[in-house]
Amino acid sequence: MKIQVSTDYAIRILQYLHKNEHDLPTAMTISQSVGITYPFFIKIAHMLKQKGLVRAVQGRNGGYQLAKPADQISFYDVYLSIEGELRLNRCLQDGSSCSRDEGSKCHLRGFIGSMQEDLIAKMSKKSVLDLLGT
Repeated sequence: MKIQVSTDYAIRILQYLHKNEHDLPTAMTISQSVGITYPFFIKIAHMLKQKGLVRAVQGRNGGYQLAKPADQISFYDVYLSIEGELRLNRCLQDGSSCSRDEGSKCHLRGFIGSMQEDLIAKMSKKSVLDLLGT
């Protein structure tokens, strides 16, 4: 498993919006402040908007803001928004069959499934605010 750079940038965007919660920063301001290209910011912001983590205010004085407080957005919420469901192995995907024809009797599947559950639980406990270290 490797967390994508877009997830890292999504966290940075959300943290920036938290730090600037009384402003309404534009896409250009955020992209420059976070250190990503404008088109990449737009792509990430669109995914975060779809999952209800940020909102865009339209108009001349528009910009972006968090859709809910940073302490209510978990790392796993961000991961889901950018990368989708976490699956450590294809046998853990819905509707997948065991390539070894062992299904639920497979001890490896049980072990990997347990690791996946632990990882999701840990990711769900850390908020965007926690990751600021404030």
